[in-house]
Amino acid sequence: MIKINLLPLDKRKTERTPLKGAGLMIADAAVLGVVVILIVIHVIQIGNLNTEIAEKKKTVASLQEDVKKHDMLKAKAEELTRQLTDLEKVTGTRPFFWSEVIDGLWDVVAKHKRVWLDDIQQADGKMMEQKLKALDANTPVTNAKHGILLKCHVGGLDVRAMTNFRRELREHPTLARYFPVVNFDTSHRQMDQKEFAEKFSLDFEVFMVNTGQTTENTSAPAAGGRAQ
Repeated sequence: MIKINLLPLDKRKTERTPLKGAGLMIADAAVLGVVVILIVIHVIQIGNLNTEIAEKKKTVASLQEDVKKHDMLKAKAEELTRQLTDLEKVTGTRPFFWSEVIDGLWDVVAKHKRVWLDDIQQADGKMMEQKLKALDANTPVTNAKHGILLKCHVGGLDVRAMTNFRRELREHPTLARYFPVVNFDTSHRQMDQKEFAEKFSLDFEVFMVNTGQTTENTSAPAAGGRAQ
């Protein structure tokens, strides 16, 4: 049925929005407000992130030289580590400190002013055994590990100077500790030394043999380090 309100406009009742419709409008307005707030928050956050990204990019750019230096130093450290490992492999297999042996040799040479060395050689065990067998086919030394060959001269023709030098090599605490075997022969050659006051010298050879002596299996030399 159609209802027609014939009253004048000023006499009519004010039409109101139904409560149900008003609630929906309020809810829509609230949702819209929340969405707007969230959008604003996200816009602010995005702006902040963009600013932070720009700052980080500047920091990364400024650190490129440091990165290159770091890579260079890292590569150098790795190379030094490899070298250290190789050196430790060598030093870890040393039976003793060769520097101690050299010091012992110079101790003896320094005491004998008329003696000088033409050559010092380090030799392997097989060579030492061959030299010992050449002197004595029945030599008991069959386990030579290391050797030292000394080509020597002593001024003058007095063989006692040569004998004393050989004896002190054999009796020096450090040398005796690591090289207890010394060739027993005293063969020598007479050499002309016209520029010397003695005019002659004796040319001889000393070789010393290690038969397995190491720092671990021998006792330390006595204090002082020199034979008397």
